[in-house]
Amino acid sequence: MFKDKPIMGILNVTPDSFSDGGDYTDVEIAVEHAKEMIENGVDIIDIGGQSTRPGYIEISFTEEMERVVPVIQAIRTFSNVLISIDTYFPEVAKAALEAGADIVNDVKGMDEPGMVEIVAKYQVPVIIMHSRPRQEGLSIFEDLAQFYQEKINLCQVHNISKENICFDPGIGFHKSMEDNELILSFPEKCRYKEYPLLYGVSRKRTIAHLINEDKPKERDFGSVTASLFSLEKGVEVVRVHNVKGMSDTLTVWNKLKQ
Repeated sequence: MFKDKPIMGILNVTPDSFSDGGDYTDVEIAVEHAKEMIENGVDIIDIGGQSTRPGYIEISFTEEMERVVPVIQAIRTFSNVLISIDTYFPEVAKAALEAGADIVNDVKGMDEPGMVEIVAKYQVPVIIMHSRPRQEGLSIFEDLAQFYQEKINLCQVHNISKENICFDPGIGFHKSMEDNELILSFPEKCRYKEYPLLYGVSRKRTIAHLINEDKPKERDFGSVTASLFSLEKGVEVVRVHNVKGMSDTLTVWNKLKQ
């Protein structure tokens, strides 16, 4: 599923996401942005209805569902592009899959009761993010490896195919700046066995720290560079806001390497 599909474009249909909150809350505007991403070479559109920025206030699964399902349904009227639903609510995942989504992207790594059962029932690919605080006494890479194996065991119990599993080390989630930069600098140390990796660093504080840029929308060049570095180190998928920037960068890079 994740091989040869490196560009995941972010479509936040939220009023409060850290960099583009409020930009795509209208269904028609969100759909136009999806069309733009498709024209610019996106492989997967990741649709989220709840911000998980630092200090976010959780909304109900009903409200999240009302935000994402109409957008998924509208996209499905004109495109079969892969769609992932960015949620940790099993109720939202179920509704999104029934509306036409293909992938579950769970920032809580199937820690919420009921999520693993939804993934197993629909037999869809799942992106499992590590978003827990690091365990005391372990390095970030040791902690990631333990988490990955725990989730592999959980998937095996529920007969989820290993081909449907992708891991995300969770840059920016409950991690120190040092841990974030270690994960970004050494993607090969985040790999676990044969499972694919997704990196989502776009516009995050890690980039801000590296380039001293307070404005999230001014971090795209740094984000694309970090994402390209990750892909060159073997990461399968990068999650980005600026699809055209990532697509053009990857196209030129690959042509120059030939």
